[in-house]
Formats: sequence, C-alpha cells, structure tokens
Amino acid sequence: MTSLATSISSPFQRWRDHFFENRDRSGALPWHDSYQLTGTELRAVARSIQQFQLGEWARGRGFVRRAASHPVLATDSWFVPALRLFIEEEQEHSSILGRFLDREHIPRLTNHWLDEIFRRLRKLAGLEACATVLVTAEVLAIPFYQALRDATGSPLLRAICVRILCDEAAHLNYQALTIGLVRRPLSERARTVRSLCHATLFHATALLLWQQHRAVFRAAGWDFRRYWNDAGGTFAFLQFRIERADSVDDLRLD
Repeated sequence: MTSLATSISSPFQRWRDHFFENRDRSGALPWHDSYQLTGTELRAVARSIQQFQLGEWARGRGFVRRAASHPVLATDSWFVPALRLFIEEEQEHSSILGRFLDREHIPRLTNHWLDEIFRRLRKLAGLEACATVLVTAEVLAIPFYQALRDATGSPLLRAICVRILCDEAAHLNYQALTIGLVRRPLSERARTVRSLCHATLFHATALLLWQQHRAVFRAAGWDFRRYWNDAGGTFAFLQFRIERADSVDDLRLD
C-alpha cells in the first residue's frame, strides 16, 4: 500500500506546525484584570463554564491509539504527532477555563452526566466515530463561546472566549480533514449514510446543549432561533469541508 505521506506532501505536517506554534499562549491573556463576575453573571454562566472546563479535558489515549492503528492515515508520519498536539491544545483550553474558575472561586467539576455520555460515545468504535463525536461538540462550542464572550462584563473572560474561538475555528478544518480522509475509500452511498448519521447526532446534541446552557445564550441576548441557525450554519460548513477533504486535490485544508 502506498502511504499517504509518500504519495503526496503530508497534509498533516502543516497542522503539526500550526499546533506547535500555538503552544503556551495562556500568558498573553489579561490575567491581571480585576473584574469580578457579579451575582447575576455568576448565576448565568458559572455552571456552563464548569461543564465546558470538564468537557475540554481529555487524555486522548483512545483517540491516539485508534489513530496509530489506522491502516491509511497512520502511514503518514505526521498524523499522530499532529493529533497529539491537537489534544494538548484542547487540554490547554481546559486549563485556562479552570484557572478562570479558580480566580472566581467557582469549584471545578470532577464529573457530569453529559460529559460521561460523550466520553462513552467516543469509545464506541474506531477513529471516525471518535473524531465525529468530538467535532460535533466543537461545532456547538463555537456559538456557545460566542455567547459566553458577550454574556458578562469580564474583559478576561471575553479574551479567553476569543482565544478559544480562534482555536476551534481551526479545529473544524483539522477534524474535517481527518474525517474526510477516513471516509475517502468508502462508496458514495456509505459516505451519504455517515453524513446523515452525523447530522442526526448533531441535531440531538444541539437541542441538548440549548437545554443545558440557555442561560448563557439569553444573558448574551440570543434566542433559540439565532442559536439554531448559527449552529446549523457551522455544521453545514463542516460538512462542506469534509466533502472537500475527500478530494485528492484539496487535502491541505487551510
């Protein structure tokens, strides 16, 4: 079998470089800011930040194990190193949110039923299922962090949200590349079925996220229609990028 790395210039080398350059940027955030969340703001956002802080943390051992054993992508010597740095970036998000919780004297969660569901889903099957579940959460994180950015008067929390949003936008392209390449050997019918299953997972999760975090959206002035349309638009973009990643001529996904 011809390896992905030798048949074309590796699409994951640039991602490895991207994630490496993004490391250790938490010091650039305005931790010196003296603003403290008000009681009203705490009631609106504290529980949601706790849940997302927990959800952003994952050791990723199962993800890496599946990646390292994939019959095609693992032949690219840059694939697993890029994945490890991607996981580190997600862990850094958790660390930043945790530091914010500590600063506001909000206790960190050690477990949550919704986080447990997503972790179990990621363990169900192979690389594609793991990546699909994770990227679904990332799609929905984008409208969440947009709303959280505007839900309080905290300059620090706003800067944290902007930082994470920039990272998550890149993550969508990275994950689309992975999923698209995993699906490439499949028939058109099989790819269509996978897309439909992904859409079902997305819509169910989107409803659940609104139910859990609507206080944040409402504090930012969002209604359900805006949330649903924005989340749906981001998901449609992801699907488009996955389809483009299936083309040999468009593997880099900037």
